[in-house]
Amino acid sequence: MESPPLVTIYIATQNRPDMLVRAVSSCVAQTYSPLEVIVVDDGSEEVNAQRNQKLLADYPQVKYVRLPQPAGAPVARNTAINLAQGEFITGLDDDDEFKPERVSELLQHWYSNSDCTFLCTGYTVISEGNRVFKFARRARTINYQHLLYANVVGNQLFTLTSTLRAIDGFDPSLPSCQDYDTWLRLAAAFGKGYRINSTSYILHQEHQSGRISVSERREAGYKLLLDKHRKFMTNAQLASHQVNYALHNNKAMPWGAFFRLPLTQCLRVLKTLLVRHGWSRLFVSRGLPR
Repeated sequence: MESPPLVTIYIATQNRPDMLVRAVSSCVAQTYSPLEVIVVDDGSEEVNAQRNQKLLADYPQVKYVRLPQPAGAPVARNTAINLAQGEFITGLDDDDEFKPERVSELLQHWYSNSDCTFLCTGYTVISEGNRVFKFARRARTINYQHLLYANVVGNQLFTLTSTLRAIDGFDPSLPSCQDYDTWLRLAAAFGKGYRINSTSYILHQEHQSGRISVSERREAGYKLLLDKHRKFMTNAQLASHQVNYALHNNKAMPWGAFFRLPLTQCLRVLKTLLVRHGWSRLFVSRGLPR
């Protein structure tokens, strides 16, 4: 029997040792083996770097690399991708965690979806007040044209390490939306992916330490992303991004653009609006598509 393949998990971190230890613990607790975990510290302050090293000393299977100066999450992730020894690779944000079965189920589905370039999952969101919601649970194929409408993958995926290296990983010139840009380039170069029916990625939104998605860099990054990929988009896809931009930057809804969207994209936008207005329990129970 062949040995099971090595899977690399990369984590970029900066000044969040308490969250980092939860993320690493969830990697070490995976039911799958063998695993390689690479933590790249993006120039944390000295006191936090020392705490990281002390916390990670309990995990000899974790490789810790510290960048001398902050260089941004894409550089940190690319550092890990270049160091990775695993045949397969996936990522985890330092303030999130994996359910124990995540890597096992991804690898199992990889061999049953051999025509796919990447896999992704839905996610479990823990929001303020420790409320728990599950999103994007519907299994589906995701191709390049789907991605040109919106990032229907999320913030992490599972693929071959060689594939991620072939597209040069993440683009350091983007202040945000680097994950979406990477998925677009990956699908354009290598083909479709597949979302499995799982919510094994736990996304924490209950803490006060801001994500880039709620920072001032989000708007600038989104504009740069559109400039980079606009020439590949249809009018309907451009309309989708007008709507997406409004949704994610608290702008007035461009209803003219909304009514140019295909039905599936209208439903996606309506879902977001429902969640924003506190009706997410209704949405989750009905399982509307994302």
